[in-house]
Amino acid sequence: MDNFSKINEILASVKKVVIAGHVNPDPDCMGSSLAVYSILKSMGKEVTLFRSDKYPYNGAFLEYAGVATETVPDFEPDLYFILDSATPERTTEPFFTKMAASKSRKILFDHHRHKDNGFYDAEVTDEGASATAAIVYRWAKSLGHELTKGEAEDICFGIFGDTGGLRYASTDKEALSIVADLAEKINYGDFCSKFFENLPENWFAMFAEVLNSMEKYKDGKVVFFATTLDQLRRFNLAIDEIDPYVEEIRRIGTVKIIFRIREVEAGKVWKFSVRSRGDIDCIPIAQKFGGGGHKNAAGFTFYGTLDEGRKAVLEIAETLDL
Repeated sequence: MDNFSKINEILASVKKVVIAGHVNPDPDCMGSSLAVYSILKSMGKEVTLFRSDKYPYNGAFLEYAGVATETVPDFEPDLYFILDSATPERTTEPFFTKMAASKSRKILFDHHRHKDNGFYDAEVTDEGASATAAIVYRWAKSLGHELTKGEAEDICFGIFGDTGGLRYASTDKEALSIVADLAEKINYGDFCSKFFENLPENWFAMFAEVLNSMEKYKDGKVVFFATTLDQLRRFNLAIDEIDPYVEEIRRIGTVKIIFRIREVEAGKVWKFSVRSRGDIDCIPIAQKFGGGGHKNAAGFTFYGTLDEGRKAVLEIAETLDL
């Protein structure tokens, strides 16, 4: 059972709160942050929401989706409330530098694997949770807070993001129970349509190009594909709009592990996402390059050429027992 007593005790003593999540916010980071923003506003707090980058495109329908700032707040809050980012440095270097130097209190909700390093004054972390949004739901229940339609959508958006729309192995009884509890409030069919069915036509044109260049190893069990800045320009797509490519490639029956490489800086900086099925643990792979994440979904940044990055990960893939 989670113990939110210290969290709630700290919240009772503060007025100004700054909320932040990790770099390149995904649906769970976005949904968790927006839900907490809304709940704290209802409690009379003065709340500022910081984001490092654009939120996922398919979350534009969420209430408060447009309130976040990408400018590090220049004032001293009473509290930093961090979501989905147990490693505080992943809130971005400028934000972390300011937060680390601050005497303000700091709390965390998260579901990633990590060790308590004493940075936070209080935290509720659960690696077994399907999403940080599930922890936010538990917290709202502990407060006796009746979730609004917007907050319910935020939480379901976060859970859908980290469970692949309730399809991944991370989908547990709690995730199903939460969505069932909130289904009527969010108008479930309409919510699913907004989450899944909003892709531009050029998305498919770029995906065809990606599939043509996709590489397969170990009898199709290992898949490697890259997306470049040039492709994004040619097809007029944003980075977050192509995230579903991984989900589509996961549907190939033989695939056990996927290495998705995204160009960040032309020819020299690449973001690697590693996705796996079953008992294949992505975390040790990501940790070899200074990254981390979950058992079946992890990532890291690689500095070098695409060929160098490909060679490095394929050497690791060759050692995997698939």
